[in-house]
Amino acid sequence: MNRTVVVHGATGTQGAPVVSRLHRGGWRVVAASRHPGPTPRGVVTAVADLGDRDSLVAAYRGADAVVVQLPLVFDAGLIDAHVANVLAALKQAGVERAVLNANAALPPDEMGIPFVDGRVRLARQLPDAVPFATLVAPQFAYMENLAIPSSASRLRDRGELAYPIPPDYPMPWVAMDDVAMVVAEVLDAPAPPATRLVCGPTPLAGDDAAAALAAALGREVRWISIDHVEFEAMLAPHLGPDAARGVSSFYAAPPTVPDAAEPPGLVRGPTTLDAWAASQTW
Repeated sequence: MNRTVVVHGATGTQGAPVVSRLHRGGWRVVAASRHPGPTPRGVVTAVADLGDRDSLVAAYRGADAVVVQLPLVFDAGLIDAHVANVLAALKQAGVERAVLNANAALPPDEMGIPFVDGRVRLARQLPDAVPFATLVAPQFAYMENLAIPSSASRLRDRGELAYPIPPDYPMPWVAMDDVAMVVAEVLDAPAPPATRLVCGPTPLAGDDAAAALAAALGREVRWISIDHVEFEAMLAPHLGPDAARGVSSFYAAPPTVPDAAEPPGLVRGPTTLDAWAASQTW
């Protein structure tokens, strides 16, 4: 019997790998969107607006599972409505399983940043809405952050890999497809875990990351540490000013050195930075 899963953000850069993984795994995938667009063959669509609770209930009804990925929204009132609507719709539709793909590492408590606090609140309340709830969160930066147009053009034109972390910070870059792999594994598990944290296979300092991309591009690449203000300027043409400001704010303070002990529930994805870079069209 086919199982049905509703996936939010299904056509976005983070949702598309989830759709692909679940579709290949035998799920009947429903791509939920305010304005449904083209989807892979075999994937159906549903009109679902996070600001419209009734549309969510209609999309969720009859589904075995829902994958929630909140959009890059930084209006506190809108975020509060999204969280409340998702929780209420899951309950009303009687969904058994839900996975929150947080898209970023989450602090243990709310911290006064609406974009973060909404995800913290949703992760905390999700077990009250469905019998089986799981938080999946990448613990460090996505490899795909290096391939946005402004970053990719800087790599091509100037041979610079620019990112707002110190050159000696050990960053275990994670591929979005590896996060999607964990989402699929959680949904297939008879007894899904409460939390799965995902990172890349190997921590890389700046020069090591640059060397990985140099091998893929076939040219010299230098690591450049930038501040969050310059990073915001790089993101703005791609994400828009509000989202760029919100994302870059995560990098305003220097990153803390990761603990030597791995946190419980950590999964190291198999995709290396050089293998990922070789698969991109730069």
